[in-house]
Amino acid sequence: MPRRVPHIDTNSHYYGGALFQALALRDAVPRVEIDGVDRFMVTPTSRFVLRGGFIDLAARLAWMDGQAIDHQVITFPGALGPDVLPAAEAAPLVREVNDELAAVCAAHPRRFTGLAGLPLAAIDLAVAELERACRTLGLRGAILPSNYFASLATMAYLRPVLEAVDALGAHLMVHPGQRHDESLAPRRYDDLAIHRASTVDLHNGLSHAVVTLIYAELAVHYPAASFQVVNLGGTFPMLVERMDHIVATRDPGAPRPSELVGGLVFDTASLGPRSLEMAVAVPGAERIMLGTDYPIFDSAVATDALDVARISDAARVAVASGTAKRVLGLAL
Repeated sequence: MPRRVPHIDTNSHYYGGALFQALALRDAVPRVEIDGVDRFMVTPTSRFVLRGGFIDLAARLAWMDGQAIDHQVITFPGALGPDVLPAAEAAPLVREVNDELAAVCAAHPRRFTGLAGLPLAAIDLAVAELERACRTLGLRGAILPSNYFASLATMAYLRPVLEAVDALGAHLMVHPGQRHDESLAPRRYDDLAIHRASTVDLHNGLSHAVVTLIYAELAVHYPAASFQVVNLGGTFPMLVERMDHIVATRDPGAPRPSELVGGLVFDTASLGPRSLEMAVAVPGAERIMLGTDYPIFDSAVATDALDVARISDAARVAVASGTAKRVLGLAL
């Protein structure tokens, strides 16, 4: 596809100095370790070196230019766990990172839109920080860990946040991550943890989140909010036909899950052209947005997939930027 079509990356994370400073003081996960000249982020599931786009804004902008990405949604670093620490520790940390995130967006308004983190162990503080992030800092919404959407019951904890999101007309990204009432200790595997944890379990959790969200009547309860599930909603595009079949067989009068997707949108982060083709064919290009998961992934997988996927030119334009502009209200 000609790169004159705007490209909006709707799934990337920002790691700033405030986060590094706070996590370097911790012994428990999440923390930052210093080994010689290198710094390492230690999360519940991984340990990785902090270089390039993790710490260098100029490197991020250069990478975006190399990928022909015009605009990037940058978020509080979801999945690391600082937003689900005890509230007394999480609240000041989240606030400082959100301030830094907002400063980057304000300095580069044509390049970045930001999503805040929230101190989720105290729901009243989470609501207050969401309102500050949107009304004072100019951020577009927030990122929330997917495990809060593991069931309708766990999602109910977030009701005050979701009501505030709706009142603000804000945007929510549902991203893999644990709840504040879960242990941050990683699950242990007998073998092949790199695949079992980073792909199979991660996408299973996202699939549960999508099932919860499509049955949560979002359009009824939160009509002014928008909801994004990362990584194409896990396995949902592949499994929804089976879900429809099961409902048709066991509860013929009930609506089919494929009819309930409503206002949900999904990004393409870390997935390839065949997955994109399936997503365009199932939920539709009007619900799909380009995503890279930068700087966790800094290859050209996402933009290459968009270029080579066997989809129509109209679908390509929608995925590249059309859906994002409509959902996020961006004018490039």
